[in-house]
Amino acid sequence: MSFVNNIQSVAKYESKILIRSWFFKVFTVLALLILGFFDFGMLVADNGGGMWMLKALPSNLPYLNLLLLNTGQAVISIFLASEFLKRDKKLDTSEVFYVRPLSNAEYVIGKIWGNLRVFLILNLIVMGMALIFNFIGSGMSVDWLSYPVYFLLISIPTLIFIIGLSIFLMLVLKNQALTFIILLGYIGLTLFYISDKFYYLFDYMAYSLPLVKSTIVGFTNLEIVLNHRAIYFFAGLAFIFFTIFLFRRLPNSSRSNYPWLFLSFCMLLISGAAGYKHVHSILGEGEVRTLYTEINNKYVNTPKMIINQYDISLEQQPERVVSEVEMKGMALQPATVFTFCLNPGLQVEEIKRGGKPLDFKRDNQILLVDFGEEVLPGDTVSFSIRYSGKIDSKFCYLDIPAEVLQKERRDFLFNIDKQYVFQTPDYLLFTPETYWYPRPGTSYSNMSPDWQQTYFSKFGLRVKPLPGLTPLSQGEGVKGEDGVYSFASEYPAQAISVIVGKYKQQSLESDSTLYSIWHIEGNDYYTATFDSILDTIPSFIRNMRDNLERNYKLSYPFSRFSIVEVPVQFSTYTRAWSQAQEAVQPEMVLFPEKGCMFGQLDVDKMWRNQVKWSKRGGREITEEEAKIRTLNNFFWIFQRPEGNYNFSSSGRGNYNISSQANPYFLFPQLYNYRYNIFSPEWPVANTAIELYLQKKSDNYGWEREINGISNNEKASLLMEKQTFKELLGNVEYRDLLENIISLKTYRLFAIPEINIGVNAFRDSLYTLLERNTFRNIQFERLLDTLGIISHADIRSGLEEWSHPTPLPIYSLGRPEVTKITNRGQESFVLKMQVSNNSDYDGIIHIDIQGVGRSSQNDIDPRTSRKISLEAHQTKELVSVWEDAPRDVTVNTLISGNLPSVINQPVGNIRQERRQNIDAEGDFIISDSSFGTEGEIIVDNEDSTLFILSEPDVVGLLPKWLDKVEDTSFKYSGVSSWRPPLEWTATTNANYYGKYIRSAYVIKSGNGSQTATWKIPVPSEGTYDAYYYVSKDNELRYNDRAQGEYRFRIRQGEESEDAYINLRKANEGWEQLGVYYFVADTAYITLTNECKLRSVTADAVKLVKR
Repeated sequence: MSFVNNIQSVAKYESKILIRSWFFKVFTVLALLILGFFDFGMLVADNGGGMWMLKALPSNLPYLNLLLLNTGQAVISIFLASEFLKRDKKLDTSEVFYVRPLSNAEYVIGKIWGNLRVFLILNLIVMGMALIFNFIGSGMSVDWLSYPVYFLLISIPTLIFIIGLSIFLMLVLKNQALTFIILLGYIGLTLFYISDKFYYLFDYMAYSLPLVKSTIVGFTNLEIVLNHRAIYFFAGLAFIFFTIFLFRRLPNSSRSNYPWLFLSFCMLLISGAAGYKHVHSILGEGEVRTLYTEINNKYVNTPKMIINQYDISLEQQPERVVSEVEMKGMALQPATVFTFCLNPGLQVEEIKRGGKPLDFKRDNQILLVDFGEEVLPGDTVSFSIRYSGKIDSKFCYLDIPAEVLQKERRDFLFNIDKQYVFQTPDYLLFTPETYWYPRPGTSYSNMSPDWQQTYFSKFGLRVKPLPGLTPLSQGEGVKGEDGVYSFASEYPAQAISVIVGKYKQQSLESDSTLYSIWHIEGNDYYTATFDSILDTIPSFIRNMRDNLERNYKLSYPFSRFSIVEVPVQFSTYTRAWSQAQEAVQPEMVLFPEKGCMFGQLDVDKMWRNQVKWSKRGGREITEEEAKIRTLNNFFWIFQRPEGNYNFSSSGRGNYNISSQANPYFLFPQLYNYRYNIFSPEWPVANTAIELYLQKKSDNYGWEREINGISNNEKASLLMEKQTFKELLGNVEYRDLLENIISLKTYRLFAIPEINIGVNAFRDSLYTLLERNTFRNIQFERLLDTLGIISHADIRSGLEEWSHPTPLPIYSLGRPEVTKITNRGQESFVLKMQVSNNSDYDGIIHIDIQGVGRSSQNDIDPRTSRKISLEAHQTKELVSVWEDAPRDVTVNTLISGNLPSVINQPVGNIRQERRQNIDAEGDFIISDSSFGTEGEIIVDNEDSTLFILSEPDVVGLLPKWLDKVEDTSFKYSGVSSWRPPLEWTATTNANYYGKYIRSAYVIKSGNGSQTATWKIPVPSEGTYDAYYYVSKDNELRYNDRAQGEYRFRIRQGEESEDAYINLRKANEGWEQLGVYYFVADTAYITLTNECKLRSVTADAVKLVKR
């Protein structure tokens, strides 16, 4: 007991000293105020920002509070704990303890416990405050267990580790300042650089550790979390014990210190073992996934059959499932042994045919069934397979690269675990990705696309859940007297899923379709909000469905549609061969619990905000209108192709923004689960048709302005260097796959569209699809049929897919409009020249705005069409309109032009009175020069005539903070608010360029950075010098922004300064001055000295007088 009493005596004193510290007092007050105001704003205040993730999952409240507190207390504990000996000497109290009969262990442990318990009490106070806000927060439940769990997982390991490390370093280094620098640097490094690196092994503050807890299944990665936190808990103890060993307060015998050294090594060994287990579990998962893929490669070309009928019986047990499936299949090729695939976590017990057992062989996920006799193509066989076990989630998504699987899934500071299957006593979720029933062939193979061919089958399913649970699947569920639920789908399907949980149904019927929400018991928080508009919801759903079907000219084929609540950890990925993700299944969408990741699902707050915003806008709306708008915002989640945006930076001033695919987009319900287009050679055939029907747009507009280059333009540049198949298999370009496939498909269908018109060709495609509903369509045969209709050899275009794509380049003339008046009748003649200046044939797309629309559904096809241009061919495009065209947009599709989309407004309209109106058509003319005679233009793209200065030498720290990463593309986005430190190439339609409208941008400075144009002067004389001005957002949106560009014009030894006032200058060519040059090289140099934030180097021009 004296050991404990001595520790308590030291700890009591240490705690008092710490509590009296102004440093700690200030930190405590600030921490409580900041977290208190944050919780109040998020949960209580009417005008607060609100955070639905906090309200929907109440366990996130202690999680977020402790995570934020953890950052501050990690820093503060360094300052306080590292005063381990210094404070005692300063207060002259060390002698009081030194003369007492205390061992080194009692003294050190007492001081550490004194510090630690004060911080732990602060954590408990913060949790108590969070609990109070939890109680008063509107409509929030309390997750009692989460408070102690997060306290143990976040606070204790972090504090023990950082306090132990602090006193250890202080004792070893014996220099407080050096200890501070090392530890603060370590915290900064872990927070901003390595927290998510190396499988978040070094994330001692748990910032990147997936710690979000589901209300349905709780933690899905508890073993990984406990193991990870054990690393730092035991490492902290190791540092503490080693400190006791090293501490020389008393001349104790050295022998008495060795047990602490032994304990230190034991703790270090446990910590190291936990770290090894953490890394090895992740690396081991990768090795297992590689093994599964290799096994698939081994069997991908073995005989398989089409399964026409499945009858599946599934019994849920606490730790496993037991299933028997009866299958009726048809052989595709003559064989005795056929290949099937079943999740490797499920063990096959018996296979029978006609009551007789069949021989079979299992190779992990592969099941080889020996029918004992040769089955000929077209022959039908019936057999049954009985199996049981627990699904192995490592088998899912074998095609997804490890870096994508391990990428954080984050919402604000909430890090969410990624799971693809759930199998607990209270909940079960199997999607087709899990292969929870035997399917013919193999799963993903990187050797052959043959694995990916799916076929439509008829399904019957019987599920026996555990008591109190309700199963869901495709088809109408009917519960029998024995507690078994039967599902029979009216339509063939490629695959089915099964979900079991404590579900409750809320439904309504509209136009013979049953619409349902299946929510977990107690999660029907939204019903009170929408009770008052129940009568209007059916018509609202009908309008949404009509709009969706009208937009894509495809009808919803099923008689049911359900939104099913699933755990927040359920995660999906986009695939190369289809846009359909596992979150959208036939007849249903699997939606995260309470829609926690979508602010729109905070419906009570949303409709009140609608009322508030309308009042501010001067138009008051009723509660019913506000609730309808709220409902519309919810439905919009399922109608938009894109999801959230990813924002990234590759260095100071270099930014990139990209949109993710929306996993809840309903298009697969209209297309993917109704049609199946396959190809033995091109696994992306289905995606190609999907993207073509959706008319997927590229990231133009504000996205392109931020990125400096669009995704379609990146795709074009890549296609010039690599074949289609190489790009499809390159992980680096995964985010550009949709753009690559879209461009290839647009090019493939361009000629038939020109031959019979875009609308006629699309209508032909829709007709062919409609004839093959719930059937398998071979891509090549589809192309042949479309080719006959459109008088084009479409399939020959697939040959281009096997080679890199040469990029044509185009010159565009200005659109000219002439208003012709004849006897009171007005006509507008639009003329525009386009030239293909390359050695390769090409196709462009023209859109004319302001004309040709008599109604929403009656649009003149001439306003949007494709035009073919042979190599070195120039065409004059002539069209006659009743109204004046506003502007012409030219999309050069697959080309070397940057930007690839150019919008050209119509200038002054000439007026003429004559009888003859120009004939319409695309007329081939002799090559036309778009330049002006006597002009000498040097652009930044002229590599031999344009020179940039070397970057300034900067210190290591700024260089590390503003690092520039190498990318595959020359051009990137730049920020006018935080420009790059080096000359950075970007593109924009406002810049000058014959084919590539680009410029270099740099942060303004002292003039040390320069851009120089070398202009070859052909003959002696007087010249006007011009610079091409383009104004960035700083000048456009800030009326007070002022600045001028500084130039030096030089030839020989003579030089002269010139200036352009950016505020007064017009965009385009701005005169620098008049100069006399001899027939030699003239130099124009632009410096980065300017009062504006950035300087842009584009093009210069000389014009002889």
